[in-house]
Amino acid sequence: MKFYSLILSCLTFLLMATPAYAGRLLSWRFESNQNRLVFSTDERVQPSAQLIANPTRLVIDLPGTILGQPTINQSYGGLITSVRIGQFDSNTTRLVIEVAQGYTLDPQQIKIQGISPTQWSVNIPQPRLTGSGDTIPNSNDSSTQSAPPRQTLNQASNNFNPNSPLQISPGGIIIGIPGNVNNKINVNRSSDRRQIEFELEGVTIPNNLIQSWDLNQYGVKTIKVSQKGGSPARALVTMDVDSQSPDWLGSFSRMGGLVIWPVGGMSRVQSLSPSSSNSNITPTPSNANNNPTSSSSQKAIIESMEIINNQLVIRGNQALRGEGSRGAGNSYQIRFNNTDLANNFRNPQLFSNSPISRLRIWQPDDQTVVLLVEPARGITIEGLSQNSPSVLSLALSNITGSSNDPFNNSGAIPNLPPNSSPLPINVPPPRRPSPPPTTNNNPPRSRTLVVIDPGHGGTDSGAIGIGGLREKDVILPISEKVAQILEQQGIQVKMTRNTDVFISLQGRTALANSLNADLFVSIHANSAGANKPQVSGLETYYFQSGRNLATVIHRNILQRININDRRVRQARFYVLRTANMPSVLVETGFLTGTDDASRLPNPNYQQQMAQGIAAGILEYIRTNRL
Repeated sequence: MKFYSLILSCLTFLLMATPAYAGRLLSWRFESNQNRLVFSTDERVQPSAQLIANPTRLVIDLPGTILGQPTINQSYGGLITSVRIGQFDSNTTRLVIEVAQGYTLDPQQIKIQGISPTQWSVNIPQPRLTGSGDTIPNSNDSSTQSAPPRQTLNQASNNFNPNSPLQISPGGIIIGIPGNVNNKINVNRSSDRRQIEFELEGVTIPNNLIQSWDLNQYGVKTIKVSQKGGSPARALVTMDVDSQSPDWLGSFSRMGGLVIWPVGGMSRVQSLSPSSSNSNITPTPSNANNNPTSSSSQKAIIESMEIINNQLVIRGNQALRGEGSRGAGNSYQIRFNNTDLANNFRNPQLFSNSPISRLRIWQPDDQTVVLLVEPARGITIEGLSQNSPSVLSLALSNITGSSNDPFNNSGAIPNLPPNSSPLPINVPPPRRPSPPPTTNNNPPRSRTLVVIDPGHGGTDSGAIGIGGLREKDVILPISEKVAQILEQQGIQVKMTRNTDVFISLQGRTALANSLNADLFVSIHANSAGANKPQVSGLETYYFQSGRNLATVIHRNILQRININDRRVRQARFYVLRTANMPSVLVETGFLTGTDDASRLPNPNYQQQMAQGIAAGILEYIRTNRL
């Protein structure tokens, strides 16, 4: 008996020592136009938050939650400079919202609200200058439209702020305006040559960027950013320049921000000031080519950039020649002549522990690629080296005594000066979900767990149908309605996503498998191509163990909706063959079909479809006594 008691004691110890299942951060998004962060988890969570200074950061911890992927660093233009997400410790995911240096947040106006126990929103007030009670004016306030805030910049000053929405580099002036390389830029110069206007088509300016800067260098007196009306939206960047200044050009960087530069390069206007009207500098013709390499020779193609062991490694398809130069602060510019970016070039990912805080990549013309590198805090750039004819590397190294960072090596926030100690932010408990209505239908036991998977999302819109109807926009509300019906019947439900975010196929089934779910139901909409509008109907797929589940769901939908029956089918879809439980994929209709496309966007029809799917799931659970 003592032997068995010993075994029982050991088992008890092991069970007590086994950590409980940690929830996961499923999705997040930052809405820069509203200064709002929204995130969701697969388990209930009670966040904690604090505001730290030097520089200002809002730090949000999610206890009992794991990220399950490398750290994330998403940069933005404007006074909210970035959102960083990482694993603070083995049981805590940390979200950090960074504010531009010199600005702070009113802690009383930071609102962190639980939409539900698993979905939260963080509303961030407009940042204000440190020591000032005045926030940046709202562009919708007509009283401030005629006098946007004005800032003074001086690159030579020790106060130059690399996190400002406006930055100066050896390659040009960078303004953190959201846009992409496809946005058309029209450049107009006044007849007296003293004003240059950049009209940005299809661009909406965030409120915190509608302002003016006093530059007073490079032949530029002021730069003003404003918003024009009309549809599509148009933004304006207006420069007051010296009449002797060469023409200026503009382009959106591939990694964010508008870059403007003088024809012939910044060196041509280095000594030009607004008052130098007698300067004998002659404007460079707009078709001037400062590229010493003949454009007729074959261009090198940059195929990739990646960060490896504190080095930014740049690879080309043939010999690369880069010219490096240091800019303001600790920034570094690399200019590639007679070079282009590969068609499938992907921007390098910058995670929170990356030695690089920001990259800007732009192409002033079809012969040139410019790369501006800004190192992370505590990192310095050593210089550019040629590893091989087709590989360049930019070395970076640590600086002793770097400034405080919520993701430091020890995993703790270091001690701060008394006047900038962490300030706790009140986070009220989440809203309590309303209890499910009582029912006499003998609902299945509550231990049953169903994972509902709305396909696609985020950058993956799925199928595109008649009139631009997108699959992701149709199936998310259907999936949410299915989950609601099941929860009302006492079923535990987890959704792979409940917002418009991208989740990999592997991530979808990995969630279901890690939760040991009883059932997995993936919801989609179909496409037969634009030339087959006559094809409409319902299809339900299974791989192996999900055949009975597919049959029951398919039948219940047909009983409630008058839709063409395209039968239950077997298929080797990834989410079906990698799920460890009965799994099905429901194609709710054809977005390209005349009949289905007219009904799928209708909320009433979506409710009927959801009722059919949910009824099939409930019938299967009762029949199989799950």
